[in-house]
Amino acid sequence: MIRKALIYFFSITIFIGLSFTSCKHQEDIDPEHGNVELYLLESYETIENTYFQIDETTVQTFENPLLSYSDIISYNAKKYTFKLIEEAKDTIKNLNHRVNGLAFAVKANNEVVYTGYFWPGYSSISCAWVVIDPIMINEDNEMIVRLGYPGPVQGMTIPDKRNDPQLLDIFRRDNKLIE
Repeated sequence: MIRKALIYFFSITIFIGLSFTSCKHQEDIDPEHGNVELYLLESYETIENTYFQIDETTVQTFENPLLSYSDIISYNAKKYTFKLIEEAKDTIKNLNHRVNGLAFAVKANNEVVYTGYFWPGYSSISCAWVVIDPIMINEDNEMIVRLGYPGPVQGMTIPDKRNDPQLLDIFRRDNKLIE
């Protein structure tokens, strides 16, 4: 009886010890080694005659992120999709959507990597910049980042920084990257 109790005790102790050492929780990620967050823009200017292209040298973000790193489950580099936790999906869907977009910035290591707009699919205005349709986050909580709305605008070039190495390195480091 004592032998069974000791085996049970040691088994539970080993299991608990392995659980604590083998899991990497979001809270354990060292922010000094970088993270990816999405911020709404407090102020910015657009480049003249460009269908809403943001001059990234003029960008000022709000102090707190709209989506923190812990809100992002994964990033799919082939589909350009962020998989979000349920609360983050609700945050995006509950924004005050505008037909001419709500500007955001994706930051890595607290530096702007690229900017874009939450641009709802019911808008009749074209946009030649990075866009996310805030209403079309799918049932798997995947948020697609696209170039242009309703698609690329003919004659306009949109810099594609969706797979910037800084972003991919951070996601890869934390096993959040789907390649």
